[in-house]
Amino acid sequence: MGELLLGGRRTGRDHVVEDPDPGKAFPGGVIYLSFPGLGDRLAARVAGEIGEHIGQFDSPNGLQCYAGKAPVTRRSGKSDFVVARRLAHNRYLGDAVHQWAFCSLTRSGWAREFYNAKITAGKSHHNALRALGNRWLEILWHCLTKGVCYDEDVHVANRNRALGRAA
Repeated sequence: MGELLLGGRRTGRDHVVEDPDPGKAFPGGVIYLSFPGLGDRLAARVAGEIGEHIGQFDSPNGLQCYAGKAPVTRRSGKSDFVVARRLAHNRYLGDAVHQWAFCSLTRSGWAREFYNAKITAGKSHHNALRALGNRWLEILWHCLTKGVCYDEDVHVANRNRALGRAA
């Protein structure tokens, strides 16, 4: 699966592609593999479900809705309630993102912090993973549209700035 994403076989201790063939590589394959929690198989699964053209999604919310991770609010008169899951969505992508969120808990410090905050707020395990997967899809969309690999330090700095924390 890693060969499909990178266009060549990875060898050695550093897992470097020995004979890269960019023509056979999946567009953005290096970006997918830069995310914590996405190994060869799971990254290939997510990439295959999203497709080659990230431009088909106008915003991160479009990608989140496609994966079924964005919350749906139903309003009627004075009542508002949130439906946990969309009925029409790509279930394969949704399942892969859910697994990605779980795998990222041990590999990303901010992901564990985000998950623990949701659990502390009274959310269930699956609700917390759905919210974390939603966040990962937003970050993935930004990385793919800008063509940059994921960098944990940059993301944590941006997150702290947005939350008003000191670095």
